[in-house]
Amino acid sequence: MLPATARAMLQSANGDRRGMDEEAEKAAIMAVLRAETDAYMRRDFPALAQHWVHSPQARVMIAFASLGERVIEGWDAIAERYQSVMGRFSQPYDTADRLRWEKVNIVLGTDMAWVSYDQVGSDSGDDFEMSGLQQELKIFHRIDGAWKIGCLVLMQRTVEHVTCPLIEVDADGRVVWMNRQAEVRMRDHPGLVLAAGRLRARLRDRDAGLRDALGWAFRELKVHVPPRLASRQARAVPLGEDDDAVPLFCWVFLEDGKALVSFDDVETVARRIDLAADIYDLSPAQVRLARLIVDGRDLAAASETLGVSVNTLRTHLQRMFDRTGVRSQAALVRVLLSAEAPTK
Repeated sequence: MLPATARAMLQSANGDRRGMDEEAEKAAIMAVLRAETDAYMRRDFPALAQHWVHSPQARVMIAFASLGERVIEGWDAIAERYQSVMGRFSQPYDTADRLRWEKVNIVLGTDMAWVSYDQVGSDSGDDFEMSGLQQELKIFHRIDGAWKIGCLVLMQRTVEHVTCPLIEVDADGRVVWMNRQAEVRMRDHPGLVLAAGRLRARLRDRDAGLRDALGWAFRELKVHVPPRLASRQARAVPLGEDDDAVPLFCWVFLEDGKALVSFDDVETVARRIDLAADIYDLSPAQVRLARLIVDGRDLAAASETLGVSVNTLRTHLQRMFDRTGVRSQAALVRVLLSAEAPTK
């Protein structure tokens, strides 16, 4: 019988070998994952196919918030799907330039392993079908000593495809995720700030409005708002003014079952003003004035831009007050930017 010290040394050595073997297996799995992804990005189907289990039990399960769910069973159907996608999106890409992986986690068994990760594709304004965030799970089988993919589970949300800054928050305002535009803009945003991991209004007297809007969003999520209705709901939150006296706003809205905050969103501003024009029956002249007011212009500046008298603009403004039921320009801006389509 070995002395206790010798047994301990042997156990330690065995543990070290197991640890080294486990790291080697994980490295091998990651190599397959990278090779399969690289093959897809190059649109090289034969190279991709060699990393899959060619079995009727192979499966792909995909969920897109905008397109619904799809389950593909059997390698033959999976192969047909990959070839179809590669034919439609034939432009090859460099993986290193267009994709990054985050939150990679590997769980290793004897002849099976699973890998979960977030795959983030850069959006360069082209037709890259993998732009935005894809949350993926791949199950690997070891066959004849080689790791191969037997199942892919993929979820792609719609919100990551927007081009404006976008932040996902939890019920306490803690930041769960933000896109690259938000990461850059939050460094010096005049109306929003990150404090201890929470999204806050920079002005204390505006923070209550942001918290109230987030509370509304999570109350709506609890009642399982239908996607078509949720996508029309948003709350505009006034954040004060920037150094040029331009009103600052962010929007709290629901998408993909998440509470999201967007800002610096020119397209949303234009869309909501157009929607408000339909709801409140604003004239084209009133819409033109509304856009300038939202941009922080006073009536004198708007008069110069539009080439009409201040008195005419006062008339337009009063009619907008009458139609929207407000009595100040600040309240008018809130109404315009909070417009949502009526429920059918």
